[in-house]
Amino acid sequence: MKNIVSLLNEFKKIGLTSFDGVTRCVYDENWLAAQKKYMQIASDYGLYTFVDDIGNVYATTEKNLGQKIFILSGSHMDTVINGGPLDGVYGTLASLISIGTLMKKFGHPKIPLVAVSFSEEEGSRFNTAFTGSRYLMNKLEDTVYGLRDHEGLSFNHARQNAVTQLKELASELKATGLIHAFIELHIEQGPILEKKRQDIGIVTDIVGQKKLLIKCYGVANHAGTTPMNMRCDAMKKAVTLIHQLYAVLDEFVALRYTIGQIRVQPNAANVIPSEVDFSLDLRHKSQKRLDDAFTAVKELTELNDSILTIMTDVNAIKLSDQLANNSALAAQYHNSAYQSLISGAGHDAQIIAKYVPTTMIFVPSIKGNSHSPSENTKSEHLVNGQLVLQQALYQLAYI
Repeated sequence: MKNIVSLLNEFKKIGLTSFDGVTRCVYDENWLAAQKKYMQIASDYGLYTFVDDIGNVYATTEKNLGQKIFILSGSHMDTVINGGPLDGVYGTLASLISIGTLMKKFGHPKIPLVAVSFSEEEGSRFNTAFTGSRYLMNKLEDTVYGLRDHEGLSFNHARQNAVTQLKELASELKATGLIHAFIELHIEQGPILEKKRQDIGIVTDIVGQKKLLIKCYGVANHAGTTPMNMRCDAMKKAVTLIHQLYAVLDEFVALRYTIGQIRVQPNAANVIPSEVDFSLDLRHKSQKRLDDAFTAVKELTELNDSILTIMTDVNAIKLSDQLANNSALAAQYHNSAYQSLISGAGHDAQIIAKYVPTTMIFVPSIKGNSHSPSENTKSEHLVNGQLVLQQALYQLAYI
């Protein structure tokens, strides 16, 4: 069987862009091809493949999970637009290799093992994120199904088309047992481990995250004939509000915030904008400070006669100490230098940890780069991370 580095190189080709990045948005052709390839690899390992109605794909050590408790490990298959070759898919493939290898080497575990390739986490196609893990936890709102992408296609239509094709290759997952534990392996997406020359990071906490959509309204009119003092310009409103947001949010210590997306209507050079909407991403390890920052944003939005919508709202969360200790033992088994750290990025583990004992394992990111074609990790770190994950799963499921 191929190792993790070889498989990652193969999956990079699925959605490879002209800028040497990767684009696999949920339910698109590249995403579908990747999920199908994942199923084939699972079958090659002798694992049983299943799919659910949101498009999560599972590879299990048991043909029928039924009401059995099980251990879950994996990550997401989708990417950001023109993203890197490792985010999500590294943990997705590493869990598959680890569980497949353990099954071949030791047979059926005492506690069933399940690898998962979550359908979506990034929010790069529809204006919502973590839909795969939220669905698994029965926490996906009905409103998600009506969301539309930039081409006007609904989430539900895209989902039905893609999932129908996946179900031609795998049975629908029917498991009613509890998840005993969840482990997600991931690249760090930051510079800490590389800077401190650590092989492994064991995540203790994940920051809270609020993704907001703010809309400013005006009146479309002729750019040449409408006097400046008689305009209702949505762009002017948006620029004023954005300037105020930067000034206010800079006062919140350790807050990370980003305005990364702006859309203008009608988006014409000679027409005064009638509508401008922009994204605002807020993150903090303290839920109270995150909530305080959101309150400040809401007040400014209302003062500027604009509309705020919460698109994603995920609480800051502490991960399992017991599972972290298990990961530390696995790192020690492979003589890996490791340390504890906090994740500044959101992950599927953050959704699941609210309901299931959860841990995360990080490997170093070169120069801390992620969400771009420059995203990279040394091959030896990729291999070592997979082996540490495999050992952590062995200790939980076989001993």
